[in-house]
Amino acid sequence: MSVPEGKRGQRKMKVFTKANDLAIYTIKICSNQKVFLPEYQSAMTDDIIATAKDIFLLAWEANSIRVTDGNGQVNPAKRAERKDLQERAIRKCNKLLALMQMAQRLFHLKAKRIKYWGQKTVDVRNLLKSWKESDTRRYADQKQTRGNNAPNARAC
Repeated sequence: MSVPEGKRGQRKMKVFTKANDLAIYTIKICSNQKVFLPEYQSAMTDDIIATAKDIFLLAWEANSIRVTDGNGQVNPAKRAERKDLQERAIRKCNKLLALMQMAQRLFHLKAKRIKYWGQKTVDVRNLLKSWKESDTRRYADQKQTRGNNAPNARAC
């Protein structure tokens, strides 16, 4: 079943939009020095912001890697590099959730804010996981299809 032209790539683009929104939201709330006290800037706030930015940047970098060559053959090294970047972005989401828990106690953040911020992070993490799984299926299918049509290199 083919994907309608208007729907192609929409889901994948959603991960970048959501990751960008998460980074911007994080920067904005962490810039409020009445809540995120300046004395904790280097110990906590900078790390929170860097982690949120890393999520977006790792996803962006992963997307820039062309896994297949001009003939549609999967380059295993490029695939591994892209998968590694996707996994690192997912782990950064987990790190951001942990930092939020610390920030909640340190800065006395309202549970409502943590719930909203945390849900944004979980949404991005789930989109990243779905993207990684989609890549795994797509490139496994390409390998399998190409492998069945390829000449047997071990023939005598």
